[in-house]
Amino acid sequence: MQFKLLLLFIFLFQANTLFAVEKRPTPAKPISSAYVDETVEIGARSDLFKIDKILVEGNKKVESEAILEKIGAKPGMVLDNYLLRQDIARIYSMNYFDQVEAHQEGNTLIFRVKEQPIVGDIVIEGNDGIDSDDLKEQIKSKQFSILDVNKIKSDVKALQKHYEEKGYFLASINYKIDKMDEENVKLTFLVSEYDKVKVKKITFLGNSAIKDEELKALMETREEALFSFMTNSGNFKEFNFQTDVERLTYFYKTKGYLQINVGSPIVTVSEDRKWVFITLQITEGPQFSINKINFEGELLFSETELNEKIVSKEQEIYSEAKLHTDITALTEMYQDQGYAFANVLRTLDIVPGENKVNITFSFEKGKMAYFGKVTIRGNTKTRDKVIRRELKIFEGLKYTGSGLRESKENVNRLGFFEKDSVVFNSSTPKGKDDVVEIDISVKERNTGSISLGAGYSSSSKGFFQGQISQQNFRGLGQRLAFTLNLAKDQQDYSLGFTEPRLLDTKWLAGGDIFRSRSNRLPVEEISNGFDLKAGYPIFEYTNAYITYALVEKKITLDGSAGADIERLENELDVKAGNGLYSSITPSLVLDRRNNRFEPSGGHYGSLSSEFMGVGGEKRWVKLEAEGRYFKNLYGDLVFRSRLVAAKINTISNNTVPRNSKFMLGGPKNLRGYANDAIGPMVELKNKANIPYSFNSGGLSQLYSTLELEHPLVIEAGLKWVVFFDAGNVYNKYIGQDGLTMRTDYGFGLRWFSPIGVLRFEWGFPIAKKASEDGVQFYFDLGQLF
Repeated sequence: MQFKLLLLFIFLFQANTLFAVEKRPTPAKPISSAYVDETVEIGARSDLFKIDKILVEGNKKVESEAILEKIGAKPGMVLDNYLLRQDIARIYSMNYFDQVEAHQEGNTLIFRVKEQPIVGDIVIEGNDGIDSDDLKEQIKSKQFSILDVNKIKSDVKALQKHYEEKGYFLASINYKIDKMDEENVKLTFLVSEYDKVKVKKITFLGNSAIKDEELKALMETREEALFSFMTNSGNFKEFNFQTDVERLTYFYKTKGYLQINVGSPIVTVSEDRKWVFITLQITEGPQFSINKINFEGELLFSETELNEKIVSKEQEIYSEAKLHTDITALTEMYQDQGYAFANVLRTLDIVPGENKVNITFSFEKGKMAYFGKVTIRGNTKTRDKVIRRELKIFEGLKYTGSGLRESKENVNRLGFFEKDSVVFNSSTPKGKDDVVEIDISVKERNTGSISLGAGYSSSSKGFFQGQISQQNFRGLGQRLAFTLNLAKDQQDYSLGFTEPRLLDTKWLAGGDIFRSRSNRLPVEEISNGFDLKAGYPIFEYTNAYITYALVEKKITLDGSAGADIERLENELDVKAGNGLYSSITPSLVLDRRNNRFEPSGGHYGSLSSEFMGVGGEKRWVKLEAEGRYFKNLYGDLVFRSRLVAAKINTISNNTVPRNSKFMLGGPKNLRGYANDAIGPMVELKNKANIPYSFNSGGLSQLYSTLELEHPLVIEAGLKWVVFFDAGNVYNKYIGQDGLTMRTDYGFGLRWFSPIGVLRFEWGFPIAKKASEDGVQFYFDLGQLF
């Protein structure tokens, strides 16, 4: 009893004094143990007083309402030490205050706070290799924000990671806080960069089945090489190691080495601290083959049907990659029956005493489901209907895995969105476990370009190029383009428009108007005309088109033809070349590319037949076939190929003028040769009686292009390419005088810039003739194919 009276006396004596005080030595630190000890001691009292009002004092930048919302104490409640302790901790957790005190005045609870200072300035010192603006983009601390030491420590880690990504493995980051005035401090990040650490040598121990070079090609960590300054390869990045180990492990398992073990890399730094040497210990184990493949569980298909769907086969070498493909294919089989939540499990059992493994696929079909709401997000420009018309799923449709996959492929194929930005997320609404809602997220890419360029090309000498194009005009998928090309011997102008879904039907409609003037050697040609095009899908990914074109051409010769003017007129058949060209061209196009503007997989094929003579004055038939193939070989390395064959058939001995015949050479086909340099040649003499060769053109052509393309600097959109071209033009038919081919090889750079694809390419002819140059340099706009 006496003890309780004593406590009551102390309570009344201190009615207007401090209940609980905690001063934190450093910002963002939880409530101190000293405070906890004190509250435990005082905690013998079950309650202190009933709260009538709560006030906050001392805050200047943080709103009182924000603090009051954070605490648990409310007017009308009885305050006890536990609640008080929790509220002080909650206020501290806001990381805005250096000191928090709780006071009582009557029945009013007052929280008196002292705010953290403001970050008046942020400075980075000691950085020479990386720009300060670049470093400031990595941190979350901002000028004029409230000082938060926890955030600063997180910033130090972010800067450390950024330096490692740039190759400064030995860099160290620290910070200091200097008082500027009573309310402001200066935050300084202190950087000790040291030199970049490069990977000198990567050594593998224990590998016999796979060579060192093949393993190195799989790793993100690379040895220092000749072009490392452009690609950042050779930089030592410690956080890449785990990814490298996983890649190597997975690659071995694709080759059947189930018991592969890749040890943690051993890193040794040279004495001058400029190089690191990496050693990887590999235990390969035996190579396994597949003994038997079994299926169990809720089977909806026969074993024969399931075996036909998978690529793994008995007695073949086991492959982890094939197994993943099989699981995806089997899951999709069940999903196509409406079982959205089907689960396919695989079990591997090693056959005792043999290097063989049994594979068992177990099926759980789950519940049948239907598609619910389909939502599209992120399309700030592209209209919803442009995306929806590519979908094979809709609300109420029974769930289909292949339909979902093909829908994503179709949206990607539009080419309107950033690479890997098209994401289909599935979710089940609460209380509807048989409904799957689809949320489609996209990120728009720049589909329009305005470009002006001037320069020098080996084929056209000085030139000026301009282009205004939009591949997604008005966000409706329409294509609009105006181009001009002005050079010493060539001037081209064109304006084109294509509507891919006329009046929201499946019909395509479009057209072009154009004017061209060329003046090469003694020949000047002027063309004016237009074309109209219509198309309609007849099969999956296959469209039929019909194009009508009307062109008027005028050809003249100047006096530089010299003594051979009459012969040249006969070769060119000037009279036959002048006049009105009217044609109709039906065509079929199969397009299975994964992206129309930057394909890295799939194929494309077209067949066309131009009937010249639908009106006009010319008569012939031109047949053309083209095939393209794209494959992502490994990582970002893309293989591209193109094969074109064409033939012109005359009608009733009508002459085909030179301007309608085939010629090769230049940036669009054989890049090791000058423009129109390949074809049947005629030997002539100019006005000074000096002999020269003139390409009279042929009635058939065949050419092919092979390319390997890989990013050089991904962030800049810069890629390198190596290529090989082969082709020829023949007088009448392909292989007329034997299937002789002119070939070349070369390399180039491609910049996927905001204004379009800029190509810089050097071509070298193989088995060149004496009159031909040894190298051709071309600058061009747009993809080759």
